[in-house]
Order: sequence, then C-alpha cells, then structure tokens
Amino acid sequence: MRLNRIIWFMIMIAAGIALGLYYAWIVNPVRFIDATFYDLRQDYKADYVLMAAEIYQENPVLFQTMIRIDRLMENSAEEAVANAISNAEKLGYSENDLDLLYNLNDAIGGRSEETAEPEDIFIEYNVPEINNDILASPAAPVIENPTVVPDNPFEQGGENG
Repeated sequence: MRLNRIIWFMIMIAAGIALGLYYAWIVNPVRFIDATFYDLRQDYKADYVLMAAEIYQENPVLFQTMIRIDRLMENSAEEAVANAISNAEKLGYSENDLDLLYNLNDAIGGRSEETAEPEDIFIEYNVPEINNDILASPAAPVIENPTVVPDNPFEQGGENG
C-alpha cells in the first residue's frame, strides 16, 4: 500500500508540473512589453547609477558613462546622479558607494553640496594688449560727401540702358 501511494504521489507531481508548463507556455504565455529604464523605481535607478559609477571607476570614459546614465531618461545626467545620491543617502548605502556616486557627480559636473557665495567666485579675464596702430587706421574708407554716388554702370539711363 505504501509503495502505491508514493507512485501516485510522483505521478501527480509530474502531472502538476506538466499542466503548469502547458498553461504557462501555451494557454497564457507571458507578454513582454517594452519597458525602459525610466520605468524603474527610484531605488533601482539609484542602484543603476551606482553600477555606472563603479564602471566609471574601473574604466574612466566619461562619454560611455553619460550614455549609460542617459538611459534613465531624466532631464539631465546631473539630475539623475543627484537623485541617485539623495536616494542612496535615504536608503543607507555604504560610505564607499556614496563616495563613488559623489566622484561620478564631480566628474560629470554636477552641483556639489556646498554652494558658493558670490564673493567666493573670482573670474579672471585675460584681455590682450591693444595695438594702437590698429585702432588708428580706419576700418572703412571715409566718404566725405555721402550724397554723391559714384558712377554705376548698372543704373538706368547709363550707357547700357
């Protein structure tokens, strides 16, 4: 009697697997819809940017990294990295991971957390020396009487017309 139960148990397990596969593959198969990186949740986006930052650390090619980050379809790569940093801080990422994100943020030119005051910004202008001889010479010929028009062969009433 015991052997009979084990055999029927195995037959029912095999029948259940076979019916499940038939239903999943034939009756109601999965329909794949084109999803984009934009559809990811914010924590997965932060993970994706972290992966891009890890790749950038190993192979610092900024162009390829920007292409990877642009797949998230944010307004800009800077915004995507800034969002990833804020989400990573909220989710408690390790200091190593946060450092990678901050390094990537610095590499792409994102805003740093410290805001510069207007008096801290110094712009140095390099003005070339002006040659006074160039300024003394006129750029265009000077016409003493602008009302007198020189002879123009294309005017009506001239020799040709």
